[in-house]
Amino acid sequence: MHPSTHYSALSSWVLLIAKAIDAYGFDSRELFEKVGLDYKKLRDPVARFSFPAVVRLWQLATEITRDPGFGLSVASYWHPTTLHALGYSWLASNNLGEAFERASRYTRIVNTAASGVLRIEKSAASYCLIIDGGGLNPHPVPASLDAALAMMMVMSRAAYGEDFRSLRVSLRRDKPEDTQRFSDFFAAPVDFSQAENAMWVDPGLVSEPLATANPELVRINDQIVTDYLAKLDRSDVTMQVRSKLIEHLPTGQVSEAEIAASIHISQRSLQRRLRDQGMTFTQLLENTRRDLSSQYVRDPQHSFNEIAFLLGFSEPSNFSRAFKRWYGKSPSQYRLAMTS
Repeated sequence: MHPSTHYSALSSWVLLIAKAIDAYGFDSRELFEKVGLDYKKLRDPVARFSFPAVVRLWQLATEITRDPGFGLSVASYWHPTTLHALGYSWLASNNLGEAFERASRYTRIVNTAASGVLRIEKSAASYCLIIDGGGLNPHPVPASLDAALAMMMVMSRAAYGEDFRSLRVSLRRDKPEDTQRFSDFFAAPVDFSQAENAMWVDPGLVSEPLATANPELVRINDQIVTDYLAKLDRSDVTMQVRSKLIEHLPTGQVSEAEIAASIHISQRSLQRRLRDQGMTFTQLLENTRRDLSSQYVRDPQHSFNEIAFLLGFSEPSNFSRAFKRWYGKSPSQYRLAMTS
């Protein structure tokens, strides 16, 4: 059996395809039956569908609708629950830059085959989101990649406001007869038959604080996503360890041996499996503490001494030094900058 048969897509994402099909006047139930998908599972927000079957659903949908912009229609049905708890983490992120990073890190919640599909390339002069489906098998249809990039646009507007604009967009798909619909949707020039599916955004815009920011909601929903992914894919040891670190940090029991025991493998096996994923336990501990620290510090309900405890530091001074190394500011300076 090919590994791709084990890949799955979240039902709440597939629901958008069904809604779009019905909106065109076709019966989505019939298409689900043709590709072997159980339509009743759409009622379960955490159910998952076979990725190869979902690709076939996209193919049938684009064939019967004959609309090159079908992917844009699918994206327009986005709702925060479409991405499970990730949708709420997105809206509660401090800025769009953090939201995009979060989506890139947790994209496998939508499709377990999608590791690395959302890439971010940034510099002082440029910020670019890239949807790269080249490594997926079966290869997704162009409309589904359109939908993925379009959903980044819809989500950005939901968090930033309707005046969010991209600078330009490139799509690998062939140029359709009606290009105006694409440029209107993205509110930017769109080029077709390009090397990548990409959207460029003003680098200054992605760092602007969002009115919807809520560090407590980010922390809670990130943990829900992390726990969900850890249970979904037992082979993803990085996500399993991250989940256990979040759980164990306040207890101070975060040694490599203790975390290995908590996921029922030996310390040596943990080291090997993390190394296979390009990670070490020390790096993962550092990254987890760093990500949580910014969320805690932005929340004025937590004192700095309490945050040090929640992150598993033995002394508040150790936390302060680590935070300054991560963000170039002391916790008090960072909090003041975030609230002023």
